[in-house]
Amino acid sequence: MASAVLASELSGGDHVYFNRPGVALVTWNQDLKAVCLESQGWADTSEAQAVLDAIIRALRAHHGSRWLLDGRKMKVVKQADQDWITKNWLPRAAAAGLRLTAVVQPASGLAMTNIDDMARVSENGIDIRYFSTVERAAQWLTDPPAAA
Repeated sequence: MASAVLASELSGGDHVYFNRPGVALVTWNQDLKAVCLESQGWADTSEAQAVLDAIIRALRAHHGSRWLLDGRKMKVVKQADQDWITKNWLPRAAAAGLRLTAVVQPASGLAMTNIDDMARVSENGIDIRYFSTVERAAQWLTDPPAAA
């Protein structure tokens, strides 16, 4: 059901910014006014950077401030990639306008720990919330805090 929600509601024929089966799908969802990342498994360093750079391209192209990360199939993030994300990517994402991030929690406890670790060291003014389903994450993004 949630995969059907992703396919029909989150990507919905909107702009595709990255699509590598087994790695990730990055789209812009006009209804949510959000960039959506469906993690589909493990990504090597170059793939991870391409996925995250696609998110910044989508934010800039649509003057966006919201990101929905469906991390249910997300795998562990190598420490070097975590360092790149916190030191390089997160500041650039914030500068591109990212303010709200809804994370659908990974099935992998270690991947969830990776997300927590990166979010904890980020001081970029990005409000990150965790959800058990895509539907709840999407609902929060459509009714965000007043500051967004």
